[in-house]
Amino acid sequence: MNDKLNLFFRLALVAVFLTYGVILLGAYTRIENAGLGCPDWPGCYGRVFAPTTPAQIEQAQRYAPRADISPSKAWKEMIHRYAAGLLSLVILALAIVGMQLQRRSHYARYLLPLLAVVLVIFQATLGMLTVRWKLNPLIVMGHLLGAFTILALLWWIALRERRFFRPVPVSPLTRRLRWAALVALVIVTVQIALGGWTSANYAGLACPDFPTCQGQWWPHMNFTDGFTLWHKLGINYDGGVLSLAAAAAVQMAHRIGALVTLLYVGGLSLYVIAAGKTHHLCRYGLALLIILLVQVTLGVLNVLTHLTVPIVVAHNGVAALLLLAVITLNHVVRPGAHEETTP
Repeated sequence: MNDKLNLFFRLALVAVFLTYGVILLGAYTRIENAGLGCPDWPGCYGRVFAPTTPAQIEQAQRYAPRADISPSKAWKEMIHRYAAGLLSLVILALAIVGMQLQRRSHYARYLLPLLAVVLVIFQATLGMLTVRWKLNPLIVMGHLLGAFTILALLWWIALRERRFFRPVPVSPLTRRLRWAALVALVIVTVQIALGGWTSANYAGLACPDFPTCQGQWWPHMNFTDGFTLWHKLGINYDGGVLSLAAAAAVQMAHRIGALVTLLYVGGLSLYVIAAGKTHHLCRYGLALLIILLVQVTLGVLNVLTHLTVPIVVAHNGVAALLLLAVITLNHVVRPGAHEETTP
């Protein structure tokens, strides 16, 4: 039994790290404009591997006569798919081990891994639609949110094994923090969604300056077009189709969301640092504050450096860390039902 519990925990951690890597690869693929590096799915020009040699490129050209073949972009896209495929196998193994532990386990050991399997299937479907519907923004954003959801779920599974970051004893402080931490989770999730919408619509440079936008504090914007979630099929969204006013609306919404996140999550972090000394919560508040400040700094650098690849990838990676930090705070102030006793 202990061997299987250890295996379950290790698989959960491996899955977390793999998911984080897939998110980084996805961000890199996106910023390199390689999302349509392979015009088909799950293969690439009808092959398991991206074309490399002149003969393979010629064969790919016959397979997709209208495609502008770029072996480098094709390989970037396929590496992302290979990593996602490996992650799927690990999550499936996690679910199988969890089912074997079902009779002596809490819900996190069998229901949540099964939910992760369902999400992986949903992610694969979105990955296929992303290619077939030519980077439709709603599908691209859904694909991003799906990856972050899987990351959050796997991290929660690992946390509930209580091998590290164990919940603190119940107290009036932890009871107050439960709702505050949950609100922080909602705010961070919404901000990640706004970031995904900004990326999916190529609106990152609609405001090339900071803190102003196009030299103004409130430029001309079209929120209706900017947040029209669904457009007709058949449009190729590679490079974006929004007008400057619509793209500016998306970018400004993301900036407003960043300000709300900074004020609320930053305030919560400071409160946890100040009030959590006797409950060993300070480290969680400090970690959350540091990650938040790094993320805001990277957001500003994205604008000032005009979306430099390393900064964009780091911005996505730290967004994932911010989500994990908020989830960890929720975990430590929420013991299981069997642990909750009144002090």
